[in-house]
Order: sequence, then structure tokens, then C-alpha cells
Amino acid sequence: MNLKQRVQSFWEYFTSIQQSLQDALSNHDKESASMYVQACNEKLKTMSGCKMEVEKLDNGFFELTFDAQDQKNAQYICALLKKDVPKECVHDWIINAYRQPLSEEAFSTVWKIYGQSWRGNDFIIYYDIDEVNKCIPIKVYCENLKSFDETKQREITIYMLALFIGELELEARIGEIEIIDGPLEYENMCYLPYFYEDICDIVVSMDWVEYHDPTQIYRVYKLSKPLEGESVRKDMKMIMTTHSQLQEELLNNEYICCQEMKEKGGEYGYLYYEIKQKNEDIALLRQQLEKEIHNLLYPASIGRVIGGAIGVKYAYIDLLLFDCEVFLKVLKRMQEELPFDIYYKTFLPK
Repeated sequence: MNLKQRVQSFWEYFTSIQQSLQDALSNHDKESASMYVQACNEKLKTMSGCKMEVEKLDNGFFELTFDAQDQKNAQYICALLKKDVPKECVHDWIINAYRQPLSEEAFSTVWKIYGQSWRGNDFIIYYDIDEVNKCIPIKVYCENLKSFDETKQREITIYMLALFIGELELEARIGEIEIIDGPLEYENMCYLPYFYEDICDIVVSMDWVEYHDPTQIYRVYKLSKPLEGESVRKDMKMIMTTHSQLQEELLNNEYICCQEMKEKGGEYGYLYYEIKQKNEDIALLRQQLEKEIHNLLYPASIGRVIGGAIGVKYAYIDLLLFDCEVFLKVLKRMQEELPFDIYYKTFLPK
């Protein structure tokens, strides 16, 4: 099955147990609820690498959150799962494609991690504002971290940050994370439960780009010189991407992300065409074409644009395909309608 079909299959299963899961949550039947969630997570593990969490809210709605655990491949699939949620789920469920910031009601919650109790107020955040890179480098102090090695200190810190500021702001806003041994005298500081509010104020006051989910976070890389000349994908001088790990792998002739996505029914690839425009029109045409292709593919769950590149000779639009068979039909129609030649290649060597 392709990725689109696997998403549809998951929702077919979920709707078959939806009422039973809702009853278990309403009746505080943790054992039954856990059984249904575990069954769903087994399906999610093979198709996306993510898992889900559920709860019943005080307002009577149910909430389902997909947890991609910082994996970009999984984030794309979680976004598709949210987009393709069946109508019968929308009436009773709030679906989140990524972990949201905790509400104020959760500020006093205690978490058990590595056999120790943790609260948000155990963590003090000292932060700066990097106006050039549009991010917030932070220093984190927590007395309880001292009993753990550096790896676990970082793991616990990132987990707590994700809980309180959410997966989106953690990826989009937070720069370097330094764990320190003692408190500091610092101009910008707050306890962790109040850090999300400070981040929002900074984003608004600095007029930074606002994102709706982690799959929209773009990075731009300028290469000092083309890689190997003017051949396809070797002439790149600027890369724009929402998947930095994929691009780093490709530049090193590695294909881990590509292979993982193939196993889940998807495919990474790219469209390319020869540049024949004046310099000032190159980026504009590519950007316009990228938008039109995304709007053509994504609403129909055929695929999505994940970035692209500009080279010496060619321009590129990078894709994640959910349904390759249908995409090839769409591509044929594009090739007939566009006033220039455009081609598609998969990133994964055959």
C-alpha cells in the first residue's frame, strides 16, 4: 500500500473502535482505553514511526495527539493523518498533528522520568534573543539534573521543553541549549511553565515568521560554489528545505530518510527544469511554480512540496509523494500544459 492508502487504513480502524475508546475514556476505564491506544500505536509504528496519546477534556471533547518524537519523516505523516481525518471524528475529537504546549491547568503536574519526580518549576530558563538567526538560545538550570549524565540531562531537558512550549516552538524558535550547574544573574529569565508566553511575546515583537506546524519550518542554505559543475543536482548554489536532515544526507550520498519513507509507502523526489529566465525572475518563477504544485498535490493527498533549490543550470522543486501512481498522471498533464520541459526523479538510487 502507498502512504495515502495506509493513512486511510488507519482511520478506518480508528473509526471502528472510536465509540469503544470514547466510552472507556468517559468511564475512566484506563485498562480498556490503554488497550485501544496500544492497538492504534502498533499500526502507527509501522506506517509512520509515531505514536498517539488520547484524553477526554473538561469541555466534553476528546483529544488525540500524534507524537512524532522530533522525526521529520514522522512529522510529515502526522500532518497527513490530521489532514485526512474522517468527518465522523471531527464532531467529537480535537486532532493534533504535533505536541501542543501544556495548558495552565497542567503547571502543577508531576512527571516521573527515570524514577524521579519532575515539575515544570524545577527548571529555570535563561534566554537571549538572536535577531540575526531569529532564534532564542537558552541556558537551563535544574538542581535535579545533577544526578544524571550529560546524555540523560539533555534528554530530560528537551522532553520537558517539548511538554511546556510544544513541539512547534521547540523546533522553530529554540537555538543552542546549554545545561548549567547553578543559577545565574540574568536579564531574561523565567520558570519553564511561563517560557511559552515569553516566546510568543518575542515572536510578535520581533515580527518573526509564524508557523502552523513543524513541517512548514524552512531553512535556507547558500553553497559557496556548485558541487561538481552543471549536471542535474550537482549545480546547486542555494537550497531551501523543510527537511534539513534529508538534504544533509543527500549531500553526503546517504539515503536513510529516503529508505525509511519508502518502507512507509512514500517517496522523496524532485522536479527539475532548465533555467532560461533572467536572474531577477528565476526565484520568482520557482516560488510560484512550487506554490501551484503544492496546491495541486496536497489537497488530494497525492504529495507535498518540501522545498527545492536553485542551481547554475537547473531549478528544483523537492517533493514527498504519498501516491506515486497518481502523481505520474498529474506530472504527464503538467508536462503537456507548461511552456517548458519539466522532469521528475526520485532521490533514492535505483
